[in-house]
Amino acid sequence: MRRALVLSLSTIGSAAALAVPVAATAAPTSKSFTEVESGTRLSTNGNKYEDVYKVKTSPDGLGTVIRDSVLTGDTFPASGTDNAITYFADGRLQATESFTLGVPHVDGVGTITGTGKCTKGSLVHRLETCNYTFAGTYDLLTGITQITLKGTETPAAGGKPGSKHKH
Repeated sequence: MRRALVLSLSTIGSAAALAVPVAATAAPTSKSFTEVESGTRLSTNGNKYEDVYKVKTSPDGLGTVIRDSVLTGDTFPASGTDNAITYFADGRLQATESFTLGVPHVDGVGTITGTGKCTKGSLVHRLETCNYTFAGTYDLLTGITQITLKGTETPAAGGKPGSKHKH
């Protein structure tokens, strides 16, 4: 009798375990982020130029950004577009951006504002999506640009942010 009871309880336990559905991978959730960058001009060719930026603060830690830009006008305020590639320890993230350079003051400092959208990435950023705005200043005398990006990002379904990617 005991043997039958033990067998029955273990059979019931196994059946109950099989009946519990496996937890589905949680849907990705959008998270806000802020990123601070400081950069300078590397090269210029007509209305095209290339800048390099240091990512000073970001959910992904420190990084480097290369921006290949094209100005669409030759007077201020000037508009333009660029392709930005950001390199982090946990992968690369590419974005397209549009921006406006405000009229500089007599000291050479002007405002820069714009928007961006992530287009693709690698490693933990492979299927990440993001949208952001940015604002800051540029200095014609020193060549230094300071910007702050603010936006939302969504990892791919089942994707996990990098180890430093905490919001």
